Amino acid sequence: MSQLDYPERAFFFGSFLFREDLISEDEVKSCWEKKWGHSQYFSHPYFPMKEYYSKEMGSPNLLKRFFGVAHTLRERDEFLESKIWATFEEDSRKRKTSRVVNIDIGCLSLENLQLATGKPFAHRIYLGKGVYSDLTYLFRNKKYEALPWTYPDYREKEVLNFFTEQRQTLYKKILYSRES
Repeated sequence: MSQLDYPERAFFFGSFLFREDLISEDEVKSCWEKKWGHSQYFSHPYFPMKEYYSKEMGSPNLLKRFFGVAHTLRERDEFLESKIWATFEEDSRKRKTSRVVNIDIGCLSLENLQLATGKPFAHRIYLGKGVYSDLTYLFRNKKYEALPWTYPDYREKEVLNFFTEQRQTLYKKILYSRES
């Protein structure tokens, strides 16, 4: 029989896509850090979904994207609510019916990386309140590895390396918190 126990805490991260003419990168970071705390940021030029999002958000030339990993240890039970928070923040900044910022929330843990989504699919597990967990990476052989369904931009070597480096920071924080 397995024993029910809480997992190690995790870092939450955001993938931010925004209209640079309607909201600044600093505003996005400020909103994020007000809720989640000090973060490490990273941008990568490859984002194949710009055309898809431009249908709602406007010209792909005005869309900018970056990632941010909050360096505050979080209980994973908060993951579901983090998606609800992101949806609220997106909706509160809408212009008419169009978003000016898209915030994809994720959970970075020692064993995997997950994205929160409102869209069901075969590999997504329902968490509640309309939120699903999309398993994006597994941690094996000292690094995160993409899965067959991992989004193409998350497969990029630099993106994988960034999240693997952030996992090392998470690991150190967990060790330090155990010693305290």
